[in-house]
Amino acid sequence: MERGKLNLESAPEVNNTTNGSVATYKALPEDSAVVDSKLDKTNSSTTPTVTMGKNDAEGEVGDGANEKMLNEQSNVEPTKNASEVIFISENGDAKIDMKQVKKQVAGLSKEELMMYADDPFWVKLRWMLFAAFWLLWIAMLLGAVAIIVLAPKCQAPTPKKWWEKSPIVQLEPEDVSGKLFEDVESILDQLKQEHVQVISLSSFLKGGSSATEDFIDIDPRVGNVNFVKKLVDSANTREINVVLEFDPNQSSMKHEWFEKSARREEPYTDYYVWADGKIDSEGKVLKPSNWLSVYNGKAWKWHDIRQQYYLHQFNESTPDLNFNNTKVIEEFNNIFKFWLDIGIKGFRLGNTRYLIEDPDRRDEQRGYQVVIDEDDYNYLSHARTKDHVDNTKVIKQWRDNINTNESNKDVLFTMSDDVKNDTLTIFNENRRVIDLPQNSQFFREADASISAQALKTDISSWISSVNVSWPGWDINGKKPLRSRMNPDIADSIILMSLLLPGTPILKLNDVLPAKKHFSTLAALRYEDQFLYGNFSSHVINETVFAYVRVRSGLPGYLVAYQSSDQDIVIDISGLDTIPADLNVIAYSANYAGNSTDVPAQYPSDKIPLSKKSTLVLSFVPEKKN
Repeated sequence: MERGKLNLESAPEVNNTTNGSVATYKALPEDSAVVDSKLDKTNSSTTPTVTMGKNDAEGEVGDGANEKMLNEQSNVEPTKNASEVIFISENGDAKIDMKQVKKQVAGLSKEELMMYADDPFWVKLRWMLFAAFWLLWIAMLLGAVAIIVLAPKCQAPTPKKWWEKSPIVQLEPEDVSGKLFEDVESILDQLKQEHVQVISLSSFLKGGSSATEDFIDIDPRVGNVNFVKKLVDSANTREINVVLEFDPNQSSMKHEWFEKSARREEPYTDYYVWADGKIDSEGKVLKPSNWLSVYNGKAWKWHDIRQQYYLHQFNESTPDLNFNNTKVIEEFNNIFKFWLDIGIKGFRLGNTRYLIEDPDRRDEQRGYQVVIDEDDYNYLSHARTKDHVDNTKVIKQWRDNINTNESNKDVLFTMSDDVKNDTLTIFNENRRVIDLPQNSQFFREADASISAQALKTDISSWISSVNVSWPGWDINGKKPLRSRMNPDIADSIILMSLLLPGTPILKLNDVLPAKKHFSTLAALRYEDQFLYGNFSSHVINETVFAYVRVRSGLPGYLVAYQSSDQDIVIDISGLDTIPADLNVIAYSANYAGNSTDVPAQYPSDKIPLSKKSTLVLSFVPEKKN
């Protein structure tokens, strides 16, 4: 190789140039030791080292020193721009390319930073940033707390009232008549053991509920008002609430009001519905209108003393009170107050559908049923004597008057008769006026042949009705269930009704004979599954009415009533939430017959049911696809 020349042909490939070599000279750091170190590393690489000037081995010095690409100002200006020299071989000639090196940015040294540490501006800035950090941290903490406290929560269900938790058991005068008070208290003890917390005094008023001789006196067979006061106090010590039933639509002819009204004594003259007869074209005196009694026949009766007709929509001995007269409405406000002061906790009112009649006594129109006999109640429509729109005004006045006293906010106010859905909508549209609305005619008229489909249809439709909320189920009505069917079947239907959404209304002998199983189911009514849980009903094998009660996170329950006269085995494994096995909780007396060997558990695809019996099962709900 000639002196001062490079053998470019033997150089390795550099910068993608296949037939030449490239040497690069870069600015070296200010510390010569670092430079030497880097040079050592470069010499160890595979790229040949190219030096500027003469070789020391030949005893020549290039400009008096080894050539180093050091910037003389590097120690003073570490960020000053430097150049990059690149040798490029092209067609056997060497070319030099100069490229600008990117500016290197270096921070302040520790000594330089310390020069600013005590500067007032930077001290103030640091404190401001420090304060801002903690203020922001506190603000975030308070924001998190606010989100937790103020964020919408899952709304808790409205707590159920005492009359929604417990069955209501009616006491009749016959249940206590002739008994020592200790015996009456024994009945209360039994009811408490059966988890009953509400009793309703039925027909306790003097003359009976529908033929009342005095609305603030008691049937002599029971005793007097002091007996009721003593009964209420004794029930309260056992956490049992006492409700009173009566019929405000009518009274007995023996009532003081009627006797004075018949003599036209004020202010009682218009306490009842009186009317003159009509004169026909032949001069014959006719009844004031064609209105009919519920028990068939004309609803008007001539009164010799008054020399007018009085209205009786029921028996002739029970004239209708005139609720178009505000004084009569106020009389009942005083009656409610009288009983509340004694300790009565609620009222079940009868025949409230008949309170108001057309004051002009206009004739009724023909009904929709095909009836030939003009004295048959179904012959007419009764739009002028039943379910009058002003009935709601009367009842709302009574409820409002009761509620004016803060201590009466927890008073039960309901009806003992069925109410139509459209009427209930008017009552409970903006607020609840009527508690435990009833539409349970199918129960009150049922016999042993009632079908599973009828039970499902009637129960489900009323539960799902608007403004019903929590229905009442009057199992007996005016004709006790046990007088309509075998007592074993009656017990089975009663057990079936106990876990429905709503409150069953029963007789005393509906409760005590069932004992163990009634007590078990009555106790379950206080659990959340039955107070707030979902309800779904089914007809299985065309003869079994079954319903399921479930609530998230709690055990589920299935109640099944077999309506046919045959023993069967059912498969419920296909129902939602039903697992492979279910536990036996309770059953009616006719379920096991004479056998006492009822398994503790059944597989869901093989559950035996006896004829006209009820079986109650519990299970752990299972999600299904």
